[in-house]
Amino acid sequence: GIYEPLGRRPLTVRQLIDNRQTQSDVVEFVRQTAQVTQATVVGEATATSGESGTKPEGAMAFEKVQEPVKTIAVWIPATRRALSDASQLRGLIDSELREDLEEHLEDQIIAGDGSSTDGEDFVGILETSGVLTQDWSTDLLTTARKAVTALRVTGKSRPTAWLVHPNDAETIDLLQDEEKRFYYGGPAEGGVARLWRYPVVESEAVTEGTAILGDWRKAVLWDREQASIQVSDSHSDFFIRNMVAVLAECRMAFGVIRPSAFISVPLSAGS
Repeated sequence: GIYEPLGRRPLTVRQLIDNRQTQSDVVEFVRQTAQVTQATVVGEATATSGESGTKPEGAMAFEKVQEPVKTIAVWIPATRRALSDASQLRGLIDSELREDLEEHLEDQIIAGDGSSTDGEDFVGILETSGVLTQDWSTDLLTTARKAVTALRVTGKSRPTAWLVHPNDAETIDLLQDEEKRFYYGGPAEGGVARLWRYPVVESEAVTEGTAILGDWRKAVLWDREQASIQVSDSHSDFFIRNMVAVLAECRMAFGVIRPSAFISVPLSAGS
């Protein structure tokens, strides 16, 4: 008959970042840690020896980063009779498991701390060393504008979007001036939501009270094995109980190739 799921949050993060493929269990990439800054005006040589007219030597440095492929998985039990008698059930189970994988993957991309009990968490954007941090300044709009400047000047990056919690997106939309006029057009205004000219994307993966502004092309997700579904009766005593385990898993690696292309921004005092 009719089946209506509880619903899940919209997934938006993977649409922002760079998605690639890999055939390896470990992804390697190189980050620049120091750039050439030695250029200067050089006068004409006035002697045949010594330092006169010598051009400065430049220098730059790099580091090699390794990000291992991690497995994200979830399974549920089911009876063979249920799967046989309800033709829709298998498809519903598969869909639910895949969506759960995607939600957890999004959480890991943003806030994985790399230090779960089995050491298998991603190192998410907010936990990556070198990501910039903006301090609270006066109010939300002032703080947000200073973050744009910091990313442009300190991070040498051009942001592509803000990522905010839906509750914070609501706060931004409801901002009013002293005459009670909405800064962002009010309820009748359409189009892409923007904050200081850059698109605002909503995601429940980011903690309420904190926004991330960044060039999202500098975060990369490598797909080693796309989400797959397997069914087996070899778990525990499932064979003699006429039960099966439905397992969903994917294998991914994630890395921020330029940490200074992202800045964490508080949206309220003390957050």
